Amino acid sequence: VMKEPCFRCKRPTYFNDKVGPLKDGSLFHKGCFKCWICGTRLSLKTYHNNRNDTQDLEVYCAGHVPTPGPHDPIPHRSNLLFSPKTKGEYPHNLMRPGNP
Repeated sequence: VMKEPCFRCKRPTYFNDKVGPLKDGSLFHKGCFKCWICGTRLSLKTYHNNRNDTQDLEVYCAGHVPTPGPHDPIPHRSNLLFSPKTKGEYPHNLMRPGNP
């Protein structure tokens, strides 16, 4: 059986060391299933996907998930998203065609 690769590290996942498949079909090693921004270990109960961008299959903790559109109330921790440390570091933005 071909082992399915971990979304984060691309190495094969094994039955006893994987999380997923998630809603989008991605799998992670338990040790790789961390917030993309801060590295906090996540679980199936605590992870969040980016609801702004369905192309972004990364996982985030509750405090770092990119916030929903302007029609939703913005959570009080949203100021973290715009700190110099995280701004512009989302890899899916870098991979978009048309960016220099």
